[in-house]
Amino acid sequence: MKWIKRGFLILIALLTGLFLLLSLRDRRQELSVYENRRLAAHPALSLRGVWDGSYFRGWDDYFSDHIWGRDDRIREYEWVQLKLKRAVAVNDVVLAEDCLLPLQKYMDYSRHDYQAQAEPAVARLLALQNRVEGQKTQFLYLGVDEQRTALADRYPAWLYSKSDYYEGNVRSFRETCKRMGVHTAFMRDYTDPEADPLRYYSAVDHHFNLHGAYLCYRIICSALWAQNGPFPVAEEAALGEYELPGEFYGSYSRKLYDLSPIREQLTVFDPSVLPPYERWDNGARTDAPLLNLPAPGEKVQYTVFMGGDKGETVVKTNRPELPSVLIVGDSFTNPIEALCVYSFNEVRSLDYRYYEEMSVTDYLRLHPVDAVIVVRDNLNYVEAVGNGALE
Repeated sequence: MKWIKRGFLILIALLTGLFLLLSLRDRRQELSVYENRRLAAHPALSLRGVWDGSYFRGWDDYFSDHIWGRDDRIREYEWVQLKLKRAVAVNDVVLAEDCLLPLQKYMDYSRHDYQAQAEPAVARLLALQNRVEGQKTQFLYLGVDEQRTALADRYPAWLYSKSDYYEGNVRSFRETCKRMGVHTAFMRDYTDPEADPLRYYSAVDHHFNLHGAYLCYRIICSALWAQNGPFPVAEEAALGEYELPGEFYGSYSRKLYDLSPIREQLTVFDPSVLPPYERWDNGARTDAPLLNLPAPGEKVQYTVFMGGDKGETVVKTNRPELPSVLIVGDSFTNPIEALCVYSFNEVRSLDYRYYEEMSVTDYLRLHPVDAVIVVRDNLNYVEAVGNGALE
């Protein structure tokens, strides 16, 4: 019996070793397309890491992210949840009737002090506005609704949508901006109240779609027209809009590992309507396409617009008679930036989640523009990190 036990233990050890070796084979994979995040890196050996245990914890994180067959096992689990159990929420994604939404954790905000959150956020904006306008530059804060708030009524009635918290923040933030004199525009004030919100928003992603981005582009143009004189503004009918072939892999459909029953195609515009341009990303000239169209067979993602998030992007069209603009914000700005190239001589963009070289006002001293546009979604109006902490 001893040789049977030993043989069994040797077999288990060999299988475990093989499993670990197969997991180490995926060492080069840095990003998870499905989870839209960076995977844990291979831990670096150091005396301090061994001493405080961080080196060994790093291996736990590494194998958790790179374990062999991980995506296949998760997909199989989600298939059971979707097809057999008919679950309404899978992997923190709510399957509403015609869209995907994030699962929200219930919290009681009945005694929440929205004003206390709004005051410091608006004070930061006012200080920035004063500095920007002190450099003879126009300032505008453009607030947009995030998809989950625009489609809040799509949540099943028995599920919490967190709309009480979001709407409380929006109401207090807007009132405080008006009282303190911050120059603002809010996308929701310009949407058609009779239209389905899905006209402006993706059904499978947390961003707005091309129609929503175009509406924001027109809001910006309208705000800048009076002070900067007439400049060309693209008509939506002339953009040559069309749907990309293949399924749009949105931020929520990705989490369902190709199993979502709700499908959508990404609408883009014909880039040939834009003028010739030169482009720089993070200080290096790239002349990269403003619409990074996927190759046949590639997954269609929101990174089609501007090639995804960059710390700094500069697009010059060599039309000095037109105004220039600096757009500050996160990924919501990407399709807006591409559209603005039609109307402005120079479009600069900064994303302070990645850009750390200098403040907005220091940047303006080196690169003066006619207008600064800050674009934020209503989940982040009062946040004080990244693009919410500009000065």
